[in-house]
Amino acid sequence: MEVYKNPPNRGVLKNPTSKSTGKNPMCGDEILLQLKIAGGKIADAKFDGSACAVSVISSALLTEHIIGKTIEEAKKLSKEDLLQLIGLNLSTSRVKCATLVLNALHDALEGL
Repeated sequence: MEVYKNPPNRGVLKNPTSKSTGKNPMCGDEILLQLKIAGGKIADAKFDGSACAVSVISSALLTEHIIGKTIEEAKKLSKEDLLQLIGLNLSTSRVKCATLVLNALHDALEGL
């Protein structure tokens, strides 16, 4: 719950290299993911939006995890990798909340 109350990397980047918005129409969650790419690596990542605790925690932990990774490493992150990273026992409907930011990441990296 500490991550939810004070999520790292919540905010907006000035002049992001790439960005994507993840939306979950079932629950209303919406996450904006912004990335700054330098030298083929993710130099910074921020997220913002209106989302449930699971989406916020997942977004915070994923952004922490990808900073410093290459674009190729970040592209390879799977749903299973993310669920292991957040370490929560989630129902099927909550997995969609958790993976919202992962879908936004893959969209933001498409074509890079």
